[in-house]
Amino acid sequence: MIRPTSRSIGNRDTATEDARKAPSFSAGARERARKLLSIETHFTLEAIRRHELERTITCKDLGGFFEHVWTVHPFATLLTSDSWGPRYGRPNVHEIAARHTFIEGKVGRFGFLRGFAPLNFLLAQIDLFRLLKRLIRSEGISAIRVSSPLYVGILGVLLARLNGIPLIVRIGINHDKYFESTGRPLEPRLMRSRKLEKLAERFVFRSAALVAGANQDNLDFALANGASPERATLFRYGNLIDSRHFVEPEGRPKGAGTLTRLGVDPGKFLLYVGRLEPIKQPDHVLAVLKHVRELGYDFKVVLAGEGRMAGQLRDFARAAAIEEAVILPGNLPQGELAALYPAAAVVVSPHTGRALTESALAAAPVAAYDVDWQSELVESGKTGILVPHGNIKMLGKAVAQLLETPDVARSLGRALRARALEMFDPERLDEHERREYAKVIGGNPKEERA
Repeated sequence: MIRPTSRSIGNRDTATEDARKAPSFSAGARERARKLLSIETHFTLEAIRRHELERTITCKDLGGFFEHVWTVHPFATLLTSDSWGPRYGRPNVHEIAARHTFIEGKVGRFGFLRGFAPLNFLLAQIDLFRLLKRLIRSEGISAIRVSSPLYVGILGVLLARLNGIPLIVRIGINHDKYFESTGRPLEPRLMRSRKLEKLAERFVFRSAALVAGANQDNLDFALANGASPERATLFRYGNLIDSRHFVEPEGRPKGAGTLTRLGVDPGKFLLYVGRLEPIKQPDHVLAVLKHVRELGYDFKVVLAGEGRMAGQLRDFARAAAIEEAVILPGNLPQGELAALYPAAAVVVSPHTGRALTESALAAAPVAAYDVDWQSELVESGKTGILVPHGNIKMLGKAVAQLLETPDVARSLGRALRARALEMFDPERLDEHERREYAKVIGGNPKEERA
C-alpha cells in the first residue's frame, strides 16, 4: 500500500462516525478483496474537512463491499489555500478512514517551473499517472470510477485499459445544458473548446463498463452522447448525503448560534444553497427576494455557497436596495445546513442538485424551476411548486404563495420529505450500487454481513 507522506493529516484511528458505523461483509467477501480507485474533482480534502463532507468519500466502500477505496483529486492544489501545503511537488497521500485513502495531486511538479504552468502541470500529471498505475497493480484494484467523461474520464480510460479493469463513469452534470446556459465549455483550461469536450464524452462513455447518472436528466445526457443503454443505471445522491440530513426536522438542533451569526430569524428568511455560478442562477433568487419584499414581507435571504458570481450578486443587491437583506456566508458546514433548512420560510431552487435533496429531507417548502432533474422530486401542488425554467416572475409568485399559505407550505414540505426518503434511502441505494458493481467486477452483492 502507498503510505502517507509527512503531510498526511488523517489516520485510521480518526475515521468519521459514518465510516465507523458502516457494516462489514463476510470474510469470504474480504478474501476476494474488491478495491476501488475513484478519480474525481468535486472537493479537495481541505474543503471536505472544512465543510464536513466526509460522507461523500466514506460512502463509496458501500458498507464494506469494497475492502478499500482510494479517492484521487488529480490537481487539488489548484484549489487549496496557501496554508494547506505546497502547491508543487509529489502527490500527497492521506489515510482518512479505515477503508479510505485520499490522494491529492499537485498543480505542478516543480516549484522552479512555476513560470511554465502548462509544462509543469503536464509533468505533475505524468507523475500522478505513474503512481496510480503502480497502485492499481500492487493493490490489485478491481475497478476505476470517475466523476466526469472529460479530463478525469480520459485518465480513467487509460488506466483501465492498461490494467484490464472496468471503468465506471458517474455523471452528475448535463454538459449540454451547461453549455446552453453559459456558452462556456465545462473544463475550458483543460479541454479548450466544447467541440473537444464532445469528442472526449463520446470516447469515455463508449469505453465505460457502466455509466451511472446522478438523476434521470444526467443519465439521458450520457445516453445521448454515446453511453450504452445496456450499461447504464442511476446512482442517486442518497448515500452521499450526511446522515444529519435524514434526522426528522423537529429532532435537529435549532441552530440558534448559526441564525444569530447570520442575522436571521426562524421562518423569516429565504434560503438558497449551491454554487454561485451562472448555470445555477442565484441572481434569480435575489430578484425573488426583491419581489416578496415589495409585497410587504420583511424577509432576508441566505445564499450559502461560493463561486464567481459573489461580487455580481452583491452589486445586484446594492442596485436593488436590498443589500442589508442579503447574506452571503460562503459554504457552510453540514451541521449548520441541517439546522438551517428547517428554519427557512422557503427554499428557492433555480437549479440545484444535492442541495435540493437536503432541502427535501428537511421538509422545507420549496419553489423550483422545472429544469434538469428537479421535476423528479418537486411536483407542483403535491411536494412543492414548480414553475417554467427561467421565469423569474412565476418563481417570485410561487414563493409569495408559499409565504401567504404557511399551512399549505408545511404540508407540501412534509410530502416532499416523504418522497425524498423513498427516493434516496441510503441502504436501498447502497444495495443497488453493489448489484451494479458486481455485474462488472464479479462477486455476489448479497453476501452475508458480519
